[in-house]
Amino acid sequence: MQGAQKLTPLDASFLHLETPRTHMHIGGVAIFERSPLGTGRALYDGLAKAIAPRLDLMPRYRQKLSFVPLSLDTPVWVDDPDFDMSNHLVRAALPKPGGDEELRELIGRVFSRQLDRRRPLWEIYIVEGLRNGRWALLTKSHHAMVDGISNLELATILLDVEPEPAKQPFGVSRWEARESPTGMGLFINSLRDRLTRPARVLSAARAVAGQPARLANALRDTASGLASMAEHMGAPKSPINGKTGPARAFAYSRFPLRDFRDVKTAFGGTINDIVLAAVAGGLRHFLVARGIDPDDESSALQALCPVSIRDTSERTALGNRLAMLLVKLPIAEADPARRVAKVRTTVDALKARKQAVGADFLLNLAGFAPATLHAMVARASLRQIAFNLIVTNVPGPQFPLYCQGARLVEVFPIAFLYDGQELAVAIFSYDGMLNFGYLVDAQGIPDVDVFAECVEEGLRELVEAAGAATSDGLATTRTRSARPAPKRATAAKGARKGTATRKAAATRKTTTRHRGAA
Repeated sequence: MQGAQKLTPLDASFLHLETPRTHMHIGGVAIFERSPLGTGRALYDGLAKAIAPRLDLMPRYRQKLSFVPLSLDTPVWVDDPDFDMSNHLVRAALPKPGGDEELRELIGRVFSRQLDRRRPLWEIYIVEGLRNGRWALLTKSHHAMVDGISNLELATILLDVEPEPAKQPFGVSRWEARESPTGMGLFINSLRDRLTRPARVLSAARAVAGQPARLANALRDTASGLASMAEHMGAPKSPINGKTGPARAFAYSRFPLRDFRDVKTAFGGTINDIVLAAVAGGLRHFLVARGIDPDDESSALQALCPVSIRDTSERTALGNRLAMLLVKLPIAEADPARRVAKVRTTVDALKARKQAVGADFLLNLAGFAPATLHAMVARASLRQIAFNLIVTNVPGPQFPLYCQGARLVEVFPIAFLYDGQELAVAIFSYDGMLNFGYLVDAQGIPDVDVFAECVEEGLRELVEAAGAATSDGLATTRTRSARPAPKRATAAKGARKGTATRKAAATRKTTTRHRGAA
């Protein structure tokens, strides 16, 4: 229909899953050095002037939801004729001393509030008052309109690769709101769509049937994916799950990307495998800190890992292009090297069995139902495809970026919590760093700082084990050319023994976290 764009089944699912206690928005905080514009009104006006023409490339940010009468179909996006930048670009300031603690408290408050569905579903906070004249952009967008990759594209389009970009690189905004369809128009269009949909499905089926090899491959991949998902139905009870409340708290960790590369070199796998192994180690330490035995094999926690299937042709397209993997994390494994090996084996098996294909099939299948039924299917599917936490990893640029002449120092991603979840971990790489953001239910996990320190300890174990393995390998290579060397205990075993007796509070001494950098 002219002037309206229907939500995809996955986008609509995020809308239907939102409740007063579960907020379906995601975002991040980007911290900058001092701007040549200073702070205050000059910085706000400079950003507003820069954002307006760039939004012409992403019209969704000037669109709001419109609902079909009787919930006959999924909602549609329509232009907001009353769009006002001041409703979305907001100034905020931290109290002194403007460090990490004050910034985390602001993020917790902002992410405890739902977005107003009467307006386009996004906000950007210009945060002033950080130490050393720094400032930040805190972004918040509904998951129904963006996924992690397309949310990154919005942030990227607001940034420049040079401190002094060419003047008006995006020109002047020429946006004008298109006329929106009436409720009756949406109703009639939905009825027409439902009448013609069987014919379109039949036509598509005939086209696919004309390519039997392609059809067979698609059916095999989907069946394998659904079977793999069925094996992962239901997740164990855990101290990081419970009744989700509306209040959020946030913490973050800073890690050199080279640490993950060193571990990857020593033990193989991908950077994402090492990320999952670090999170598994952090969860193990967190359980110990809460007096829970992590060595029981039944204590394995299941992570939902969104996988982007967005290609380069969709860089500025909004909406969600995601599939999902359900990864059982080896919490009971005390040895860091074996922890990586178990993660690698699990993830490789899931990829081979096309689990992500099965998840994508289920979500698209739900889109054939009316909106009310779609909401019920989305909630029921979420209860069946159970998991304990979200772990999502989004790659970012490995070169400096700038905004209003100020260099981007660091970025921390912010995920969201499904109903029954109390912890979500998001990871973002930028300019040689890999930063973790931990969003929690403020009542369910009041000690989010402890969890952050536990993940830092989990990575420290991996780095030490990788260093020991590399040293042992070099030593073995040298001694083979000389004389046989006596067997000796590896440094990794010593690290494990020390870790088993180390108290959780000792993780505060970790060297991978640098406080007060904000």
